[in-house]
Amino acid sequence: MFEDGIAVKVPCTRCDVMEAAVRLRAEIGDRSLVALSTLLRAMNSYYTNKIEGQHTLPADLEAAIGERFSTNHEIYRRQGLAIAHMKLEASLEPIARQMSWAEQFDVAWLCRIHRELYERLPEDFHRVFDGEGNDRGALVPGGLREHDARVGTHQAPPHEMVLDLLRHFAFRYGPDYSISRKVVAAGASMHRLSWIHPFADGNGRASRLHNHLLLTHLGITNGLWSPMRGLARRHADYYAALSAADARRRNATDGRGNLSSSGLTTWLTFWLDVCLDQIRFMSGLLAFDTLEQRYNSLALLVTQDFGRGSMHHRSVLEPRRLGRALYQLFRNGSMERGVFKNFLDVPDRSASRLISQLLSLRLIKSEGRTRLLEPAFPFYSLRFLFPGLWPEAEGIEPPAEPTARDE
Repeated sequence: MFEDGIAVKVPCTRCDVMEAAVRLRAEIGDRSLVALSTLLRAMNSYYTNKIEGQHTLPADLEAAIGERFSTNHEIYRRQGLAIAHMKLEASLEPIARQMSWAEQFDVAWLCRIHRELYERLPEDFHRVFDGEGNDRGALVPGGLREHDARVGTHQAPPHEMVLDLLRHFAFRYGPDYSISRKVVAAGASMHRLSWIHPFADGNGRASRLHNHLLLTHLGITNGLWSPMRGLARRHADYYAALSAADARRRNATDGRGNLSSSGLTTWLTFWLDVCLDQIRFMSGLLAFDTLEQRYNSLALLVTQDFGRGSMHHRSVLEPRRLGRALYQLFRNGSMERGVFKNFLDVPDRSASRLISQLLSLRLIKSEGRTRLLEPAFPFYSLRFLFPGLWPEAEGIEPPAEPTARDE
């Protein structure tokens, strides 16, 4: 990547990122991919909010997804923030895929990301406070900063320069580079957008969303991973790397602009490592040879009602057959009910009752009594199917099952 005419030295990790991302997509059914993407959007919202010190408990987040909002104002406020992030990702991802690379850096697109996020939030999010907690006035969603700002040790550029800096930002990162250089540009631009600090508030959220959408545009996430989890889990390193890239140029060999080229390399090394770590982690979780075993373990718990006692209609069910059925449903993405029942090898009435129970447990879903079955991933299933993916959500208990009715 070129930063003001000087080539920034970037480790070949960018090649590893691209290769690992291609392998990750593997043979996952399209509807399974949609279900996983929905789950990971929830996780992204959790982690990006946690970075800002406003994280929502996973149980509260899952309740909000089900439109069960808290009567506690602060919990309700954070639920709204998480849902807004999820909905914005879902609405902007298909647009980002269709846009050109250059358009990803337009001022209008950056402002749209910020505007649509804050327009989804309650009015009490539309106030700006300085580092001492003083109210600086109303936040205009999508409006560029009109006052100087300081965040921690970072003194943002004067507000009069913001528009010109954003135009240079588009000029620097918008050219139609090779795919490998675009990956590097995605990482470098994340810092540079944060450094410009174009908005009165919400710059960290906006830069992470913009970075996520860049990777979506490049087609290397497929909804299966995002840097947000890694950034949150290495929170101190994240801010240290940003700070390193904030540094002024040290000498004539440290770039030609105002900022340190070596500092940007430090940031890029960190960001690429985070990306590669997240891809490899998800690859391990989705490894089919072990995933079927995890489905078998989950099926055993289902047949034992998660330790609460065996259900009579399951007494003739072999747990491995249920595990195999759920695993194949994940691999295929959807399945006719009759095919699913064939995997179970139990009487039709028992199979129908079991499907009803799985629907109530939210381990599968369907748009109607005669429609296809699809996989689903309630938060409580994570500790069984994807351990370590979202540790904070693993404490959620499986729901008590209502008495199943025949289909």
